[in-house]
Amino acid sequence: MQKYVKGKEKFSYGFAAVGSFMIANVIASYLSYFLTDILLVSTVFVSVLMTAARIWDMLNDPLMGVLIDRTQTKKGKMRPYIKVGAFLIFFVSVFMFLPISDANPIFKMIFATVIYLAFDTAYTVVDVPFMGLMSIATPDDKERSSLLSFYVTLGSFGTVATILLLPLFQSFLPEKWVYFALAASVGVIAFAGYFMLYRNAKERFSSPAEKISVKEMFSTAAKNKPMVLTLLTSMLASPRYLLMLSAAYISTYVIKIPGLNSGTVLVILYLVVGAGMFAGILLTPVVYKKIGFKRTTLLFGSIGGVCLTLAFFIGKANYYAAMPFMTLGGLGLGAYNTLPYPMVGDSLDYLEWKTGKRMEGVCFSWNSFVTKFNNAVGAIMLSLGLVVFKFAQPVIPGEPLPQSDFTVTGLFALVTLIPAISFIISLVPAALNTYTGNRKKVILEELKQRKSFSISFAADAADTCAESEEKTYAFIANTDKRQIQNDGKTSATVTAKR
Repeated sequence: MQKYVKGKEKFSYGFAAVGSFMIANVIASYLSYFLTDILLVSTVFVSVLMTAARIWDMLNDPLMGVLIDRTQTKKGKMRPYIKVGAFLIFFVSVFMFLPISDANPIFKMIFATVIYLAFDTAYTVVDVPFMGLMSIATPDDKERSSLLSFYVTLGSFGTVATILLLPLFQSFLPEKWVYFALAASVGVIAFAGYFMLYRNAKERFSSPAEKISVKEMFSTAAKNKPMVLTLLTSMLASPRYLLMLSAAYISTYVIKIPGLNSGTVLVILYLVVGAGMFAGILLTPVVYKKIGFKRTTLLFGSIGGVCLTLAFFIGKANYYAAMPFMTLGGLGLGAYNTLPYPMVGDSLDYLEWKTGKRMEGVCFSWNSFVTKFNNAVGAIMLSLGLVVFKFAQPVIPGEPLPQSDFTVTGLFALVTLIPAISFIISLVPAALNTYTGNRKKVILEELKQRKSFSISFAADAADTCAESEEKTYAFIANTDKRQIQNDGKTSATVTAKR
């Protein structure tokens, strides 16, 4: 098998993935906590903001996909947007966690709304083409799946890096400035990664620009059944994001270890869940190469559902005894975070077989939308959970108040029982996916034959044209020769008569 993506180019994908996951994790893990405990805005406002941002996501992700598929420049379809997005991400990351705790409450809410929607837009501008770029870097489905898995694996190290940086900044900065310093630092890394990707990545097999309407975009998605079922599986399991989103609250209000600050406890908690998550990320490519995407999804979804359910009930008696089951539950989290990327890339072959079009931009814009939808569901459920479980907000920024047993149990359910139920529900669409096994082999073989026929037909047409041109030139040459001979005979006759 020929390798298309290697060396400096592959490193650029990995570096950009680390920066992308780092900035996404900073926003996902700490923004809600920053708003409620540092800026001191109401939990109701946080819920409204998260919901509004997701409505905007519903518009900008698919539209970005349409825009990409209509784009054709000397730099390609995807790369120009990555360059622009790199600068936008850097700008918003610097201002996102500005600790304006003493400002007017109305101003704080307006500022939070504007800057969060700006981040959401900037991330769309760079993330959708990033996903699409990997699909046109190589024509080989196995290399494409490997590259997408490499992206998730390296990116997950970025997630861990932000967790380790938090207690470092806490060791020498006031609590209200910790998140600002973290986000600004990560913004620099993300900018460097995206810009390196823009410089080194190649669009080798990009389809021509197409004028795609919004209606066609939705109809295309509907025809790509494997993609629809993959994304629906991921969406139904979206509360799994609560495992990481709620960790800052769990480490502050639920699990307390004497002599350790909340940042250090947070690192321990992330290590507990992260060990399982990383195992899931690393095992997933190995497993789906052996048993296929469908069975891998069913396997890890079942593990996540069962183990997190056990973690909740065991944790009601002893939180420490529940931690091994949270680690096992992390296997489901890692697998579900990895699988959509290669599965959506894999579905492009099905879509081309079905419709004759690949539409990389549109398909990966849906994947990007679902990723952010999942984050949104987690963030909205967290903010609603704070209201439902009667969370007591701090009065002074960064100084937590005691919580009731009802609140503590509710917060713990956010990272165990609720994600467990979502894993179990997600198994339904996963089981309905038929693009697997022998059927998939037949489709890929038929698609390969179509492409071979198209190439052969084009070659025959070119040969026919060439042959026709040769005959035409020969005819013209013979005609010219006869004309010269006739002209010579005429000239000789005239001379003789004279």
